[in-house]
Amino acid sequence: MSVQSSQIPDLLKIGSIPVNTAQDVETAVLEPVVHSDAFCRFVFQNKGILHSHSKIEIGLENMASKAMFPIGVGVYSLIDRVALKMGTKTICEIEDFAHWYAYKSTFVANENNKERELYQNGRAIAHAPQYEDALLDIGDAQGSGESDTLASAIGIDFGRDYKDGRNSAAPALDGAMNLRPLDFMNLQQEQAEKGNVPAPVALPEDAPTFQLSLSELCPFLKMNQLPLYMIKEQVSLELTFTKAKGTDQETGQSRRVVQISEPDGTLDAISAPVIDTTKTRLIADYLYFPQEMMESYAQANANMSFTYVDYQLSKQSCSVAQLQSQGIRNIGGAGRIVSKLFWGIQDEFAESEYLLGNFYSQGPTRTYTGTPNTDSNGTATFNLKYNDNFLYPIDVDNSARHFYNVQSTEGLVPFVNREEYCGEGDVLTTRKVSGKVQGGDGLQNGTAVQRKNHSNLVSKFFWNGARLNKNQRINSRGIELYYKVNDMPPLLSRTAPGIGGAVHLSPGYVQRVYMEVVRTATLNGGYFQCYYA
Repeated sequence: MSVQSSQIPDLLKIGSIPVNTAQDVETAVLEPVVHSDAFCRFVFQNKGILHSHSKIEIGLENMASKAMFPIGVGVYSLIDRVALKMGTKTICEIEDFAHWYAYKSTFVANENNKERELYQNGRAIAHAPQYEDALLDIGDAQGSGESDTLASAIGIDFGRDYKDGRNSAAPALDGAMNLRPLDFMNLQQEQAEKGNVPAPVALPEDAPTFQLSLSELCPFLKMNQLPLYMIKEQVSLELTFTKAKGTDQETGQSRRVVQISEPDGTLDAISAPVIDTTKTRLIADYLYFPQEMMESYAQANANMSFTYVDYQLSKQSCSVAQLQSQGIRNIGGAGRIVSKLFWGIQDEFAESEYLLGNFYSQGPTRTYTGTPNTDSNGTATFNLKYNDNFLYPIDVDNSARHFYNVQSTEGLVPFVNREEYCGEGDVLTTRKVSGKVQGGDGLQNGTAVQRKNHSNLVSKFFWNGARLNKNQRINSRGIELYYKVNDMPPLLSRTAPGIGGAVHLSPGYVQRVYMEVVRTATLNGGYFQCYYA
């Protein structure tokens, strides 16, 4: 008996199917057809329906120094560019993917980060209250631990206790507490050798691997599943990896990982993180329904249309002086339907010394002297102009309104506190994560880097967004971003290794703007075509 068209469910829609029908899942483990430390390509098998939550397993070779992935993006710090292709046509593509993902990660709930993301991909921005010292026991070797009731600060939570590192000369509890990464987060796996003189022994076979989700890599797959059995051309996924070495190659930094500091705050020279090409694989789930139903669905949907969003990147380098003066940037978007955009600023030298690596957005600096009537925060002023009209009648310079604009842009509240967003308040703890102070003004002594006003978490989630509310096509002039940040931290500098090493100054800030544009793809006779809406 043939299946009537009215009885055929939408097999590509993500979610439950409103009929009782059999469904089989076949899992295939695919090796990359091309793989190096810089690039990787997977080719899908043209069968069944590709499940959008299929995973890519990836990891680094065992490192020679202690390191972990940036806690804001996890293993996605390895990804610089993603492209999903049908034959020679690019369906969706994202440049500077890890920065894009840093913004998207701010909308993940604390409980999801702590209970799932931390183990799946290393993303670990989860918060917990930090309880006060029961007594101010400076110099007390015994101490009296934490209060059970009073918590005036918030800090990162990995699901383990902060370790009390005090001794007879140590400060009070807050200054000595350190949250060590979980064992699997450490990219240097080793153990102590048995015997009278223990020595570390590398365990390369225990180097951790993490998972990348296809739906996170490709926004097209967030709302659609690919009917691979209906496609007659090659379907491939290309990943371009972040460079192993940082911006300043002489100082041994990297954007792939974050250094784990020693208890005294010193940093070991980091080895170049190398992707383990033997462990990279795609774990693809293919969905199958009764054959008659799948054939009927293919016949009824010989011509299909997909409407989805893609992201275009516009970025430029800028100095502190340029940010502090009124700037006008043409972002592009001419002739496109742009639904929203978001932007952030990063110092090019912010890399493996920081918990977030380079995947953050720097906000204005603050001047806190302990006297409320003289304390102040810097301001950032933004506006957008498109189709000869400003989005806001008055330039927006209030940080609370900036936060609200991000919320209205995404329809979700970012899971970061006020001090992490714009530096206002004093709620972040001075306790450490992996030897790095979470709050404070960023001043650190005895290191090879100048970090004034470059804290690990304070004012490091200052992403800004705007939803274009007229649903109009952008005219030939494009979109213009008006911006001014009256107080920015000075550019980072590093001292090259060795005696009398040269001081290297950061090349500057980079402002990245991502536009969400509407695109349409059609599947005709087994072949894809795509174009801007």
